[in-house]
Amino acid sequence: MQVKICGIKDIEAAKASIENGADYLGFNFIKASKRLISPDDSQYIVNKIRNMYPKKKFKCVGLFDKELFSDAENIVEFSKLDMIQLCGEGDIDTSIPSIKQIRVKPEDSEDKIIIKIQQYLMIHNYVILDTYKEGKLGGTGEKFDWNSLKNIISTTNVFTSGGLDEDNIPNLIKNFKPFAIDVSSGVETEGKIIQLGGDDIYKSVCRKHFRELTNLL
Repeated sequence: MQVKICGIKDIEAAKASIENGADYLGFNFIKASKRLISPDDSQYIVNKIRNMYPKKKFKCVGLFDKELFSDAENIVEFSKLDMIQLCGEGDIDTSIPSIKQIRVKPEDSEDKIIIKIQQYLMIHNYVILDTYKEGKLGGTGEKFDWNSLKNIISTTNVFTSGGLDEDNIPNLIKNFKPFAIDVSSGVETEGKIIQLGGDDIYKSVCRKHFRELTNLL
Protein backbone atom coordinates (compact mmCIF):
# COMPACT_ATOMS: atom_id res chain seq x y z
CA MET A 1 0.00 0.00 0.00
CA GLN A 2 1.19 3.48 -0.85
CA VAL A 3 0.66 6.56 1.31
CA LYS A 4 0.27 10.21 0.33
CA ILE A 5 0.29 13.05 2.86
CA CYS A 6 -1.29 16.24 1.55
CA GLY A 7 -1.06 19.80 2.80
CA ILE A 8 2.70 19.97 3.42
CA LYS A 9 3.53 23.55 4.42
CA ASP A 10 6.81 23.33 6.33
CA ILE A 11 9.98 21.29 6.74
CA GLU A 12 8.84 19.61 9.96
CA ALA A 13 5.72 18.19 8.33
CA ALA A 14 7.76 16.96 5.36
CA LYS A 15 10.33 15.34 7.68
CA ALA A 16 7.66 13.59 9.74
CA SER A 17 6.06 12.26 6.56
CA ILE A 18 9.27 10.91 5.07
CA GLU A 19 10.57 9.46 8.34
CA ASN A 20 7.32 7.56 8.82
CA GLY A 21 7.28 6.07 5.36
CA ALA A 22 5.13 8.32 3.19
CA ASP A 23 5.47 7.66 -0.55
CA TYR A 24 4.07 11.01 -1.71
CA LEU A 25 4.09 14.55 -0.33
CA GLY A 26 1.30 16.84 -1.50
CA PHE A 27 1.75 20.62 -1.92
CA ASN A 28 -1.49 22.56 -2.34
CA PHE A 29 -1.52 25.54 -4.72
CA ILE A 30 -5.30 25.98 -4.70
CA LYS A 31 -5.94 29.56 -3.57
CA ALA A 32 -9.07 28.80 -1.55
CA SER A 33 -7.35 26.10 0.51
CA LYS A 34 -6.19 26.62 4.10
CA ARG A 35 -3.24 24.44 3.07
CA LEU A 36 -2.13 26.89 0.38
CA ILE A 37 1.62 27.11 -0.22
CA SER A 38 3.58 29.36 -2.57
CA PRO A 39 5.81 27.99 -5.35
CA ASP A 40 8.83 29.57 -3.62
CA ASP A 41 8.09 27.86 -0.30
CA SER A 42 7.38 24.51 -1.92
CA GLN A 43 10.62 24.69 -3.90
CA TYR A 44 12.54 25.40 -0.70
CA ILE A 45 10.95 22.47 1.15
CA VAL A 46 11.40 20.04 -1.74
CA ASN A 47 15.08 20.92 -2.22
CA LYS A 48 15.72 20.76 1.51
CA ILE A 49 13.97 17.45 2.08
CA ARG A 50 15.66 15.77 -0.87
CA ASN A 51 19.05 16.85 0.41
CA MET A 52 18.19 15.55 3.87
CA TYR A 53 16.98 12.15 2.62
CA PRO A 54 18.91 11.37 -0.58
CA LYS A 55 18.28 7.63 -0.30
CA LYS A 56 14.54 7.87 0.39
CA LYS A 57 12.21 7.23 -2.54
CA PHE A 58 9.24 9.57 -2.53
CA LYS A 59 7.34 11.74 -4.99
CA CYS A 60 6.33 15.38 -4.56
CA VAL A 61 2.91 16.27 -5.94
CA GLY A 62 1.40 19.68 -6.72
CA LEU A 63 -2.37 20.14 -6.29
CA PHE A 64 -4.19 22.47 -8.69
CA ASP A 65 -7.76 23.47 -9.54
CA LYS A 66 -8.99 24.61 -12.96
CA GLU A 67 -7.98 28.23 -12.30
CA LEU A 68 -4.37 27.08 -12.24
CA PHE A 69 -4.41 24.29 -14.82
CA SER A 70 -2.72 26.51 -17.39
CA ASP A 71 0.12 27.29 -14.94
CA ALA A 72 0.42 23.83 -13.41
CA GLU A 73 3.31 22.56 -15.53
CA ASN A 74 5.35 25.73 -14.98
CA ILE A 75 4.79 25.64 -11.21
CA VAL A 76 5.71 21.95 -11.04
CA GLU A 77 8.94 22.57 -12.93
CA PHE A 78 9.82 25.63 -10.83
CA SER A 79 9.08 23.87 -7.53
CA LYS A 80 11.00 20.73 -8.56
CA LEU A 81 7.90 18.55 -8.11
CA ASP A 82 7.37 15.15 -9.70
CA MET A 83 3.64 15.05 -10.34
CA ILE A 84 0.49 17.09 -10.93
CA GLN A 85 -2.82 16.45 -9.15
CA LEU A 86 -5.86 17.93 -10.88
CA CYS A 87 -8.72 18.73 -8.51
CA GLY A 88 -12.35 19.57 -9.18
CA GLU A 89 -13.91 20.10 -12.57
CA GLY A 90 -12.01 20.21 -15.83
CA ASP A 91 -8.98 18.34 -17.06
CA ILE A 92 -5.74 18.77 -19.00
CA ASP A 93 -3.51 16.38 -20.88
CA THR A 94 0.05 16.74 -19.64
CA SER A 95 3.36 15.02 -20.23
CA ILE A 96 4.10 15.27 -16.49
CA PRO A 97 2.94 12.25 -14.43
CA SER A 98 -0.50 13.09 -13.07
CA ILE A 99 -3.34 12.22 -10.71
CA LYS A 100 -6.99 13.12 -11.43
CA GLN A 101 -9.41 13.61 -8.56
CA ILE A 102 -12.87 12.04 -8.69
CA ARG A 103 -15.28 13.47 -6.13
CA VAL A 104 -17.77 10.82 -5.02
CA LYS A 105 -21.39 11.79 -4.39
CA PRO A 106 -23.74 9.65 -2.23
CA GLU A 107 -25.86 8.85 -5.29
CA ASP A 108 -22.93 7.77 -7.48
CA SER A 109 -23.10 4.11 -8.47
CA GLU A 110 -20.09 1.85 -8.67
CA ASP A 111 -20.58 1.54 -12.43
CA LYS A 112 -20.53 5.31 -12.85
CA ILE A 113 -17.27 5.64 -10.92
CA ILE A 114 -15.72 2.74 -12.84
CA ILE A 115 -16.45 4.50 -16.14
CA LYS A 116 -14.83 7.72 -14.85
CA ILE A 117 -11.77 5.82 -13.65
CA GLN A 118 -11.37 4.10 -17.01
CA GLN A 119 -11.66 7.41 -18.85
CA TYR A 120 -9.17 9.24 -16.64
CA LEU A 121 -6.61 6.44 -16.58
CA MET A 122 -6.36 6.72 -20.34
CA ILE A 123 -4.82 10.17 -19.73
CA HIS A 124 -3.47 10.12 -16.17
CA ASN A 125 -1.28 7.77 -14.15
CA TYR A 126 -3.58 7.64 -11.13
CA VAL A 127 -7.01 8.69 -9.91
CA ILE A 128 -7.94 9.69 -6.38
CA LEU A 129 -11.41 9.11 -4.92
CA ASP A 130 -12.49 11.88 -2.56
CA THR A 131 -15.73 12.90 -0.92
CA TYR A 132 -17.91 15.39 -2.79
CA LYS A 133 -18.89 18.47 -0.82
CA GLU A 134 -20.33 21.62 -2.32
CA GLY A 135 -17.72 24.38 -2.50
CA LYS A 136 -14.87 22.08 -1.47
CA LEU A 137 -12.22 20.48 -3.67
CA GLY A 138 -10.89 18.13 -1.00
CA GLY A 139 -9.78 18.03 2.61
CA THR A 140 -13.42 17.89 3.74
CA GLY A 141 -12.70 15.61 6.69
CA GLU A 142 -15.63 13.46 5.54
CA LYS A 143 -15.47 9.92 4.16
CA PHE A 144 -17.59 8.55 1.34
CA ASP A 145 -19.39 5.20 1.57
CA TRP A 146 -16.58 2.67 1.12
CA ASN A 147 -19.03 -0.21 0.89
CA SER A 148 -20.58 1.26 -2.25
CA LEU A 149 -17.16 1.21 -3.96
CA LYS A 150 -15.62 -1.83 -2.26
CA ASN A 151 -14.65 -3.40 -5.60
CA ILE A 152 -12.86 -0.24 -6.70
CA ILE A 153 -10.83 0.82 -3.67
CA SER A 154 -8.30 -2.00 -4.07
CA THR A 155 -7.86 -1.35 -7.80
CA THR A 156 -4.33 -0.59 -8.98
CA ASN A 157 -3.63 3.13 -9.48
CA VAL A 158 -6.64 4.23 -7.39
CA PHE A 159 -6.04 6.34 -4.26
CA THR A 160 -8.65 6.52 -1.50
CA SER A 161 -9.11 9.82 0.31
CA GLY A 162 -11.71 11.70 2.30
CA GLY A 163 -11.92 11.85 6.09
CA LEU A 164 -9.17 9.32 6.80
CA ASP A 165 -7.82 9.35 10.34
CA GLU A 166 -6.36 7.09 13.02
CA ASP A 167 -9.79 5.75 13.94
CA ASN A 168 -10.98 4.57 10.52
CA ILE A 169 -7.74 3.77 8.67
CA PRO A 170 -7.41 0.30 10.31
CA ASN A 171 -10.88 -0.67 9.03
CA LEU A 172 -10.08 0.65 5.55
CA ILE A 173 -6.83 -1.29 5.35
CA LYS A 174 -8.12 -4.54 6.85
CA ASN A 175 -11.47 -4.78 5.08
CA PHE A 176 -11.02 -2.87 1.81
CA LYS A 177 -7.31 -3.30 1.07
CA PRO A 178 -6.71 0.02 -0.71
CA PHE A 179 -4.04 0.37 -3.36
CA ALA A 180 -3.10 3.73 -1.83
CA ILE A 181 -4.44 6.23 0.71
CA ASP A 182 -4.29 10.01 0.89
CA VAL A 183 -4.50 11.81 4.23
CA SER A 184 -4.63 15.53 5.07
CA SER A 185 -7.24 16.88 7.49
CA GLY A 186 -7.20 13.68 9.53
CA VAL A 187 -3.68 14.43 10.76
CA GLU A 188 -3.82 18.17 11.21
CA THR A 189 -5.25 20.97 13.32
CA GLU A 190 -6.33 24.31 11.85
CA GLY A 191 -4.73 23.49 8.53
CA LYS A 192 -1.34 22.56 9.98
CA ILE A 193 -0.08 19.01 10.36
CA ILE A 194 0.20 18.22 14.03
CA GLN A 195 3.77 18.13 15.35
CA LEU A 196 3.82 17.73 19.11
CA GLY A 197 6.44 15.06 19.70
CA GLY A 198 6.67 11.30 19.77
CA ASP A 199 3.02 10.50 20.52
CA ASP A 200 1.17 13.14 18.54
CA ILE A 201 -1.72 12.19 16.26
CA TYR A 202 0.27 12.64 13.08
CA LYS A 203 3.05 10.24 14.06
CA SER A 204 0.51 7.84 15.53
CA VAL A 205 -1.30 7.64 12.21
CA CYS A 206 1.92 7.28 10.24
CA ARG A 207 3.69 4.84 12.51
CA LYS A 208 0.80 2.68 13.68
CA HIS A 209 -1.39 2.55 10.61
CA PHE A 210 0.75 3.29 7.59
CA ARG A 211 3.61 1.02 8.60
CA GLU A 212 2.46 -1.67 11.01
CA LEU A 213 -1.02 -2.23 9.59
CA THR A 214 0.21 -2.70 6.05
CA ASN A 215 0.97 -6.28 7.05
CA LEU A 216 -2.79 -6.82 7.02
CA LEU A 217 -2.75 -6.59 3.24
